[in-house]
This record gives sequence, structure tokens and C-alpha cells, in this order.
Amino acid sequence: MNEPAPSPTKTPLESPVVAPVLKPPRRRTRVLPVVGGLFIVLTLTVVISEQVESRDDFANSELATGVEERWGAPVDQPAPSVRAAPSGTVFTSLEALPLSRQHVTVDASMNYRKRGLRYFSGFDFDFTGQYAVANPKPHDIDVAFVFPIEVNKAQVLMSDLQFLVDGQPAPLELGDERNRLVWTGRIAKGEARQFTIRYRARGLDSFQYRLDPSLPAKDVKLHVAVVGGDNFDYPAGALSASTVSQSKDGIGLDWAFSTLESGVTLGVRLPSLKTWDTIIATMARRAWFPFLALVALLMGLGVKHRRPLAFYETPLVASLFGMTFVLIAYLSAFLMFEIAWPLSVLGLGAIFVTWLKRLMPDEPSKTFVGLWAAAMVVPTLAVVAQGYTGLIYTVELLAGLVGALVLSTRKSVRGWLDDSAVRSAGVTS
Repeated sequence: MNEPAPSPTKTPLESPVVAPVLKPPRRRTRVLPVVGGLFIVLTLTVVISEQVESRDDFANSELATGVEERWGAPVDQPAPSVRAAPSGTVFTSLEALPLSRQHVTVDASMNYRKRGLRYFSGFDFDFTGQYAVANPKPHDIDVAFVFPIEVNKAQVLMSDLQFLVDGQPAPLELGDERNRLVWTGRIAKGEARQFTIRYRARGLDSFQYRLDPSLPAKDVKLHVAVVGGDNFDYPAGALSASTVSQSKDGIGLDWAFSTLESGVTLGVRLPSLKTWDTIIATMARRAWFPFLALVALLMGLGVKHRRPLAFYETPLVASLFGMTFVLIAYLSAFLMFEIAWPLSVLGLGAIFVTWLKRLMPDEPSKTFVGLWAAAMVVPTLAVVAQGYTGLIYTVELLAGLVGALVLSTRKSVRGWLDDSAVRSAGVTS
């Protein structure tokens, strides 16, 4: 008989193979790269902002002095003075005589001078002063008409100097120290003399016309026409213009007074271009906030594509982001800001988009372009348009909020969020 086959030896039931529980990455492994990247951005931007500001301090001292020596200085033109004595007497006790008319015209054309990151408000101008001196005495008087030239002629670079008396050319006498134009002559009783002074020069930053503080002034008119700029200000202590007119070519300012009991200062601080050194320093100091927003958006894309940034990739993003501001600052020292900024942002932005496209090939390139633009264009615009900074930031935040609300209504986004929540719950359970 065939014996029954032996039953197989029973072995203890083997435990089923259980997949290891995947623990979520510790929080510090996600935070440390962001902190490191923020440290890199702060280091780069703080260093470059301090460099730019130190250059600004330098521009306000030594560099400004060099520009003045080569180009010109702020123009401070005192009004002429008249001293009189009875005819036939010795000029031992001269009496101050007020001018009966002062009509001054200054036609300025802006010619900005760039040194490094700083633009200086250089300008060429034509000065025309028409003056009248009347003899109020019952006898003839001998007068000395003195037109001060207090600025250094080598700096202002005066040229085409003309001096007319009663419409006729008169000899030019610049005095012993060559710092004033002097004319001496006689004015019969009841008569007046007309003086015209013209010269061409160039200056820097401001033009001021100072009336004699010790004498009353009559029939005072000053007209300043500026071509090539539309923003202006008044120097400290200067009287504001009576009327201001603006056109597409420039501005016109007029002062007109029939009488003034005491001398005042009339003048204008010439139009200036934007202080790009200050703007670049401000951009760099505020860069940390756009960087954090950029990293947050990149982290969101990483979750979407299940490809988060590695611990070494966040510092790379930070370095590229911070170096953009460094490149803008140094290129602006040699090129116009309007050229240096696009070159820097577009050049490094192309590297940024190309690199991220290789990390997340399924994401459209326009997404990365939008991230870079949001991190660079909007913050820059908020600094350049200084009067609208708060509005620009508010609109940007509202746009982000509206975008989040719109995305939250889409089924694909809601499904992805729900799946992410389920996966997260399954991993942590």
C-alpha cells in the first residue's frame, strides 16, 4: 500500500512584509536652506548698498569738488551796486545809491554730468542784466557802477562778456582783484544811465541772484527759463517765484516786484535726474522680502511637481538673486541705469529660467519668467516711482490674493490639494 504523503512541515506564519514608514522631513531640514539663502542675500545686498552709499558720500565731497573744477560751480550772482558822490569832489565818502530798475533774464539749458553712479545737474546759461541808475540829487553826481563776479571764473567759465552803457559798448575793467566789473562816470541831475551786462557761462546745481540787503529795490524782474528738465526746487532762503509755467521743453520761472524794502535772494535749484545711487541702495536693502516670496513660490512648485529644491539649490537661488543687484550697481557706474538694469535682470533671469526648467521640465517656462519678474520688476518699480511705492506694493499683494482665490476655485487645484492632504495624512499615520 502506498503510504500517504507526509504532510508538509508547518512553519510559523511569516510576518507580512511591511513597507517602512516614511517620516516627513524634519522641519529644520526645510528651514535651514531658506535661512542660509536669506543670509546670502542679506550679505550681498548689505555690502553693495554700503558700497553705493559710501560712493554717494564720496560724490558729495571729493567727487563733487572734481566736477566743479571741470564743469562749474553753483552760480551765486550778487546784484550790482552803485556808489555816488557830488561831481567835482574827491571819492572819499561815497553814498550808496539804489538801482531804479533791475531786469534779469537767465536762459539755461541742462547738460547733466555723470560721474560713477551720480548725476550732477550741470547747465549752460546766458545771463542778461538790464539796469538803470537815476540821479535823484539836485546836482550832477559821479558814480561807480560795480558788478560783482564772486564765483571763480575758471569754474564758471564765463565767455562772451559784454558791457553796454546807454546802448553803447563800454570798456571792461575787472578791478584790481579781477572779481568785479567797474564803470565810473557822471550822471547829470534829473537824468539816468542804462547798463546792460551779458555773459555766457555754465554752472552746477543752482542759480541764485542776490539783491543788496542794505538798500531798497525797485522794479525788480527775474526770468529763468530752463530747457531739458521739469522738476525744480528753491535753494534755502530763496524767495519762491511769482509765477511758474511748464511746457514739454522745460520750465519758466518769473519773479516780479515793484518795490522791495530789503534785499532778498531769488533763484532756483535746477532740475535733477533721479539719484540712481540712492535708488540702487534702496533696492538692495529691500531685496530680502522679494527673495522670501520667491522661495515660497518655488517651494510651492516643488510640492506640485514632487521635486522640492535640494538643500544646496536654495542657496544657489539666493546667490543668483543677490548677484543681480551687485551687477546692476557696477554696470550703472559705467552705463546709464536704464541700460544697466535690463541687461542685469534679463541676463541673470535667463539663467534662472533655464536652470529651473531643467529641474521642473513639466512646468511652462512662462511660470518661471513670471516668478523672476515678480521678484525683480515690481520691487524696482516701487523704488523708482517713489511717490507710488505704497500703492504698487498694495496692488501686488492684492494681485497675489486674487490669484490665490481664483486658483482655489479650480477643480484641478482643489483635487491636488486634497490628494496632498491625504498623502500627508497617510505618511504621518
